[in-house]
Amino acid sequence: MAETRFRRTLGASRLVHDKVVNLAGETLGTIEQVMIDVVDGRVAYVVLSVGGFAGVGNKLFAVPWSAVTVDESCRRFVVNVTRQTLARVPGFDKDHWPDVADLEVAGAIFRHWAAG
Repeated sequence: MAETRFRRTLGASRLVHDKVVNLAGETLGTIEQVMIDVVDGRVAYVVLSVGGFAGVGNKLFAVPWSAVTVDESCRRFVVNVTRQTLARVPGFDKDHWPDVADLEVAGAIFRHWAAG
């Protein structure tokens, strides 16, 4: 019998709109976008979409890829943050994305998520 194996790579478009939960299993939102660092050739961060309806009124968060784990069996992403903490975290909207090329902006984002 052939062994079942998980794919180690997926197209970024297959990840968009997948569910994101916290460690308690509470739904936080969905993946809005996967951002690639084209210089280093790696996933830099994902954009987490929370709230709103059909993309209207939602709050977006840049979550470093290093802060995300993948639950392959449930096809979802897991981040270590509570809903209450997420409500206090600065986010952005679809018209005002953070400039992660600015090292201060990128550093602030990564420090927040490293702290959990």
